[in-house]
Amino acid sequence: MSTSVKVAVIGAGFMGSMHASIFAQSPGAKLVAVVDQNLDLAQTIAAKHPGCRAYGSHDELLAAETLDLISICTPDNLHRDAALAAAAKGVHLFIEKPIASTMEDGEAITAAADKAKIKLSVGYLLRFDPRYAQARRLIADGKIGDPIHLYARRNSARTEGPKRYGGKLPLALHVTVHDVDLVLWMLEGQEPVSVYAQTTDKLLGTSGTQDTIGAIVRFSSGTLATFESAWSLPAGARHMIDARLELIGTQGSFEVQCGDSGLYFADAASSREIDTQHWPSFDGVVRGDLREELQAVLRWIRGTDEPLATGRDALRSLALTRAMMKSAETGEIVKL
Repeated sequence: MSTSVKVAVIGAGFMGSMHASIFAQSPGAKLVAVVDQNLDLAQTIAAKHPGCRAYGSHDELLAAETLDLISICTPDNLHRDAALAAAAKGVHLFIEKPIASTMEDGEAITAAADKAKIKLSVGYLLRFDPRYAQARRLIADGKIGDPIHLYARRNSARTEGPKRYGGKLPLALHVTVHDVDLVLWMLEGQEPVSVYAQTTDKLLGTSGTQDTIGAIVRFSSGTLATFESAWSLPAGARHMIDARLELIGTQGSFEVQCGDSGLYFADAASSREIDTQHWPSFDGVVRGDLREELQAVLRWIRGTDEPLATGRDALRSLALTRAMMKSAETGEIVKL
């Protein structure tokens, strides 16, 4: 590998533009290219970073550039083709969560990475939130004892997720899958054995998505986990994301409260919470959990051990999330 990790970002939307900025500003990385089927959009992002080129497809990118890492930030149903093409070229992969929208695509991606002997990680950035990482350490250190019950909530305003993803990405695959990964990460060594879920669509059904999904999962040890996700908070809700994780164990418990960013601004026209956690940007630099995650990806490419979600981790998260979706569709308990 060259002195700098040569990186390309595929997908020049909201996440892709932030990935490009972080890689361009990261010591030890060189942002080589941005790719998007909307070439004008790719060119706009690339123009912000000296030496970065724009391409209209991953095929054009791979024919023209020699790369160490590709970060895929396209819609989930478009991950497979780009990932398989990169793997065939021996390029390491980082893919924004979930790994794919179907198990078939996710399994094809992990199989291609295994065959090519490349590294594959998936973007579950909450693993880099120090609150969740510390909570996981409490479990690992035996402070909680045997987990009895977990409760994971992640609710946001109807003006956020539905506006960007409504009709394109189910609520469960955009929101719930974050907490599914966290719970599976924390309950290391336990396997989910059954799930029952329900959804409501009183508000957003006509836009092709759901108001909320609730699910109960039983694990092999008898532990229960309850999940609640919603895209239906009013536009004026105080929190951008009303999130928490609670665990009760035989020896202790913890609560991770992530609803309050700690910075709330109001003027004569509006009031809003300002992100200080995931990808706050100031002085022209994107910071927070996302930056920590992508910096870890660069270290991982160089051979260090990092708390990144592997392709196999991502398949487990996708399988459980899709089981929730199946249960909600059928009204039946799904055995795993």
